[in-house]
Amino acid sequence: MAIRHATLITMLLLTVTAAFANEKTWVILNNNFKGSIFLDIYAGVPCLTRPLLEEWGVKPFVVDKLHWNSRQCLTAASANQFYLRFWYRPAANLLTLLFPEEAFNPQQNGVSTSRWDDGINALFVNYRLDVDNKRAQYSWDTPGTDATLVLENGLNVGPWRARYQNTFWREADKNHGSYSNTASLWRSITSMRSRLNIGDGYTSSNLFNSMSYRGVSLASDEAMFPDSWRPYMPLINGYARSEAEVTIHQNGERVYRIHVPPGAFTIRDFYPTDSQGNLELTIQESDGTERTRLLPYSIMPNLVQHGMFSYELVAGRYKPYHGVELEKDRFWQSTLSWGIAPHTTLFGGVQQGESYFSHMVGMGGNMGEWGSLSSDVRTAHYSQQGERFSGSVGRLRYAKAFFQTETSLNAQLQWYPRNSQYRSLEERLNRASLLPWGWDDDTTQRTLESQVELTQNFNEDSSLSLSWRWLKSRSRESGSNSLTLSLSASWREVDVSLYGGYDRYADYAPESTLGINISIPFSIGSHVSHFALVSDLASRDKNTHGVNVNGSALDDFSLRYDVTAQHTEHGNDALQTSLGYQYNSGELNLSMNRSGTKRDYHGDVSGSVLLYQEGVAFGQMLGSTVALVQVPGSAGIGFYNQFGSTTSASGDLLVSYLTPWRVNRITVDSLSLPEGMGMDVSELETVPTDGAIVNLRFLKPEKTDDLLP
Repeated sequence: MAIRHATLITMLLLTVTAAFANEKTWVILNNNFKGSIFLDIYAGVPCLTRPLLEEWGVKPFVVDKLHWNSRQCLTAASANQFYLRFWYRPAANLLTLLFPEEAFNPQQNGVSTSRWDDGINALFVNYRLDVDNKRAQYSWDTPGTDATLVLENGLNVGPWRARYQNTFWREADKNHGSYSNTASLWRSITSMRSRLNIGDGYTSSNLFNSMSYRGVSLASDEAMFPDSWRPYMPLINGYARSEAEVTIHQNGERVYRIHVPPGAFTIRDFYPTDSQGNLELTIQESDGTERTRLLPYSIMPNLVQHGMFSYELVAGRYKPYHGVELEKDRFWQSTLSWGIAPHTTLFGGVQQGESYFSHMVGMGGNMGEWGSLSSDVRTAHYSQQGERFSGSVGRLRYAKAFFQTETSLNAQLQWYPRNSQYRSLEERLNRASLLPWGWDDDTTQRTLESQVELTQNFNEDSSLSLSWRWLKSRSRESGSNSLTLSLSASWREVDVSLYGGYDRYADYAPESTLGINISIPFSIGSHVSHFALVSDLASRDKNTHGVNVNGSALDDFSLRYDVTAQHTEHGNDALQTSLGYQYNSGELNLSMNRSGTKRDYHGDVSGSVLLYQEGVAFGQMLGSTVALVQVPGSAGIGFYNQFGSTTSASGDLLVSYLTPWRVNRITVDSLSLPEGMGMDVSELETVPTDGAIVNLRFLKPEKTDDLLP
C-alpha cells in the first residue's frame, strides 16, 4: 500500500508541472512545502503523466504498473488501485499529498521543473589582482614588479546569461596591455533539457576530443535530468568533529560546498560537473583544521537510459589559447547517443573542418555489478600541404564504481592500425604550426595507448590512488610510460601522505620520485596548527627536505598561515611563507619565497561586486550559481552555506556554489544571532537554474519572547 500511495502522489506533483497547466497551486508533500506549481485538473482530478512521475523519482517498477488515459493522465482506476490519498482545496489553491518514501529513488530529491528559478536581473564582476615582485638572479632577468588583473564579468537578464572575461597586464619592463579571454551568451532551454551557447565554449569530450571554439552550440545538459535518468550519482559519506564546511573539488575546481552539523553526514544532491576526474572532499572544522580525501568517481560518459537521447550540435571556429599561434579553422560537429534498449546505447558522430572529415560509431552497455563497457571506431580523412591522409583508431573503455568498497576503476585502450595516419582535428592544426619550420610530429607512429585510474578508500581518512598511462610507438624517439601512486592515511590524528612517480619518455633514462609528508597537530590556545616533515626524493634531480607549519588565527579562524623551511642537497636552502585573510567582501593573500639570491614576493586580492535593482552588494568570488541573501537592517548574521562570512551593514550576503536544478536550503547560523534574538523562519529553499542569481529574503531577527505564540 505504501508504494501505491507513493505513486499516486507523485503523479499529483507531476501534474503540477504539465506544460499545458493553467492554474498555479500550492503543494505540500508529506508535510514538506514544495512551492507553487501549475496544475491541470480535469473533473476535479489532477492530470498525472508518466514523465512527471519519473521526474519526481518514482521508482520504475511502480510506474510500470500504472495505466494512463487518452490525455496521458493517470486513470482513476489505477489511482484507486494504488490507494492514492490527496486533498485538493480549489478555494485556497492548495494540494496536500501523502506520499510513502519507499516509492522514491533515494537519490532523487524530487524537484519540480515549475520551481526552477531564473533569478533576478543583475550585473556582477569577479576580480583578482596579482602582483609579483622579483629580484634578478641572472643577467638576462628583468627585476621589478609584474601585475595582472583578471575580470570575470556577468549579466543576467531572465534566463539569459552573458559572460565576458578579460585580462589587463603590466610587466616589469613597463610593457602593458590587455586581451579578452572568453565571451559568451547562453541560456538553458528547460523544455529540451538543453543549453544554447553563442560565443566561446568547449565541445564535449564524450565522443570526440574536447576542444575550444568560438561559435554556436546546442547540447543536452544532463544536470537537468532527474537523478534516476543519469548514469550515476555518488552518495558521499563523511564525519565532522564539529560544525564544519564541506567542499568538493573536481579537476582543481571547487564544484560544491555545504555546511554540516557535528557527526556523520551524507551528501545526496551532488552530481559531478565532469564525467572524468576524481573528487576531492575537504572537511574544514570550526577550529580551522582541514581533512582532505579522494573519492572514487567514474562513469561511462556516453551511455544514456533506455529510450533517451543525448546530443550535441556545434558550429564555429577553433579557438586556441591566448598567445598560441594556430590556425583558426572553421568546423562543425554533431554527436548523438541513443538508449536503443535496456542497458544498451548506440552512439555516433560527425566532425568536419577545413580539409578535414572524421566520423565515429560505437556501442556501450551497462553490465550492472560488472560495470560499464563501450567500444567505438573513429576515422579521419584530411589533406595538408597537398598530401592526402586517412586513418582510424579503435577504442575500448571500461568504468566501474564499487559503492560498497568505495573503489573506482576507469580504464581505456586505443589501438592504431599499422600505416594509420589518424589525427584528431586539433592534432592536424598543431602539425600545421610545425611544418613551416621544417618539423613534424610523431603522432602517426602510435600503435597502442592505454590509461588506467584506480582509487580505493579504506576509511574516511585513508585512501589510495593509482594512475598509469602508457604509449607504445613504432618510433624509438617517441613513446612514453608514466605511473603515479599516492597514499593518504591517518593514525591517532597524525596524517601521513606518500607520493611515488615513475616517468620514462622514448629511450631516455627513466626518472623516479618519492614524496613523504608527515603532519602532526598541536594546540596554540584555542587554535590547532600542524607541524609537518616533508621530503622529496628524485633519481635524476636534487633531493629536498624540510619542515612546514600551517594553521589559522583570529576568533573566526579567517587568518591562515603557512611557513616552509626547505633544504636542498648540494643546493640553496629556501624559506617560503604565506598569509591568507578571508573577509566578507573578498580574500587577501601574501607570500614570499627566498632561496640564495632569489627574492620573490607575491600578493593577490580577490572578490566580487554585484549590482542589482535595489543597490550594490560585495562578496567573495562568485561561482556559477549564486544566492543574494538579505536580512534587512541586520549585520553580522552568518549562514551555514557561506562559511566565514556574515551579512553586511545593510543585511546583504552573497552565497556561492549553489547546486543548479536541485533544492538548496539556505540556513541561518543561529549562533551568530544576538543574544535573546531569534528568527521565525531560519531556512529558505531555492531551486536555481544554471548561472542564476536568486534573491532570498529573511525577516529581521526579533526578541525570542516576541516569537512565542
